[in-house]
Amino acid sequence: MAQKGPSKPHKKMPEPEEHENAERYMLTYSDMITLLMTLFVVLYAQSKVDTVKFNALAESLSAAFSSVSGVQAMEGEGGHSLSPTDAILTPGPGKGLSPKVSSKKDPFLEKARSTLSTSIRTGSISVSTEARGIVLALAGDTFFKVGSATLEEGSIDTLSKVAELLRSLPNPIAVEGHSDNSLMARDDPFGSNLMLSAARAVSVAEALELLDLPKERVSATGFGDAKPARPNDTPEGRAANRRVEILIRFDADS
Repeated sequence: MAQKGPSKPHKKMPEPEEHENAERYMLTYSDMITLLMTLFVVLYAQSKVDTVKFNALAESLSAAFSSVSGVQAMEGEGGHSLSPTDAILTPGPGKGLSPKVSSKKDPFLEKARSTLSTSIRTGSISVSTEARGIVLALAGDTFFKVGSATLEEGSIDTLSKVAELLRSLPNPIAVEGHSDNSLMARDDPFGSNLMLSAARAVSVAEALELLDLPKERVSATGFGDAKPARPNDTPEGRAANRRVEILIRFDADS
């Protein structure tokens, strides 16, 4: 019986090579693109301007003759009340940089200087004209005690002459309080120059109403030390800045 020779070893079949997916990078790329697109959408949404609000702001800025934060007195059931405001104080028609000139402005200016000649001479009142109208500036140290918003007793006679002048016209009247930049004591009842100037403006406005000036024509605003008439670096300059201005608005129709 023939012997079988040693069996020949079987050759191992080579395993098929695994083919790497050449498009795997597309998954990472698409994720990155998605994230970038989301980022840009969020940035665009945050930067998108509300056109209505923007246009309203632009119109207010272009129409305003001056933009100063203040405290404005509003009419209420109990008379004037103080309310802080950051809104832009916008003058009425014809009160911009090139206002129309009223034919009544010059005659009233001459009448005011004649009627208030004594007060002008003593320095308790000054009369000037500007783009918005005619300004009667009351010296704060004459009409009020230091740190007070109560009118001095002797000031009523002068305000009576002012009210008589104002009653002869239908023009709107803006009473504007101003102060110097002196720091106030912590325990001061007003707390700030802004509130003191507003309270003084209200006192003058209420006095004019008591002297038969129609209250619907009168408004009161406090500006504190935001609009100085002179530099605050001298006692004289600070005294000039402590004032209450009565603005008689003029336009072509008044």
